[in-house]
Amino acid sequence: MPQCVFLDRDNTIITNDGDLGDPERVILIAGAAWGIRALREAGYMVVVVSNQGGVARGHYDESDVVRVHARIDALLAEAAQWKDPSPLICEWMFCPFHPEGTISAYRQEHPWRKPAPGMLLDAAKRRAIDLSASWMVGDQERDIDAGRAAGCKTIRLAPRLHDRTNVRASSQADFIESDLVHAAHRIVHVDGRDGSPMWAQTHAARINAEGDRLAEVRTRDAVRETALSLSAHSGVRLADISVDESGVAFEVIGDEIVALGFAAELRRATNLWAASHGIAPLWVSG
Repeated sequence: MPQCVFLDRDNTIITNDGDLGDPERVILIAGAAWGIRALREAGYMVVVVSNQGGVARGHYDESDVVRVHARIDALLAEAAQWKDPSPLICEWMFCPFHPEGTISAYRQEHPWRKPAPGMLLDAAKRRAIDLSASWMVGDQERDIDAGRAAGCKTIRLAPRLHDRTNVRASSQADFIESDLVHAAHRIVHVDGRDGSPMWAQTHAARINAEGDRLAEVRTRDAVRETALSLSAHSGVRLADISVDESGVAFEVIGDEIVALGFAAELRRATNLWAASHGIAPLWVSG
């Protein structure tokens, strides 16, 4: 029986805190595409299960949800450089119902609506999925509740370190991870599939600022934009990046050599920018 990783959609694959029915507003979370690619290359089926109460609230209709999912499919394939004819997401499932909806046809509680496990159970029945060997990953406790009710192992996503500490104290999830790259790494490790997906490997690095060279917002913004530009042009994939007055911390999809090379190129490029703006070298030497 196949193993599946069920994924929530909003703030798991894409950034979204409200109702989203416009494909042009889709923004992938950094590293999401590579995390999904890692799972697919390790042999997992990937199914998205998403509450879409915006349909019940009349903010968009089911066809808009389908268009959003088509857009995400296209962006994922591009970001992950996915050449396989089968899509990264094996199936998109969503629940358009909500008990407080304004559209009468959708104003009801429904067994597909998380935290109920209906979508997972339906997919398992149709696709002969082994739920006990499968996973549910999402950013909300309702995702964890749905996964547990279906008999899956669970991962709760919390991007910020402070949030992970709080979530770990209260969540029923089996594991807490920052994003889909780290979730994929955890899944293949727990299931004994280490080494299958090269994209599950990440490495963190940091460059410390010299004195108060990053005190100005425009300088920090320039460092961040330079890092993103380098990533886009070099093919080095950033899973995470943060810039503050003390320096820049980043995580690349790859090993230590990739991280060190990216750090060296970022130091060089940002120091050139600083020199062109009459600013002394930004980074602690050595």
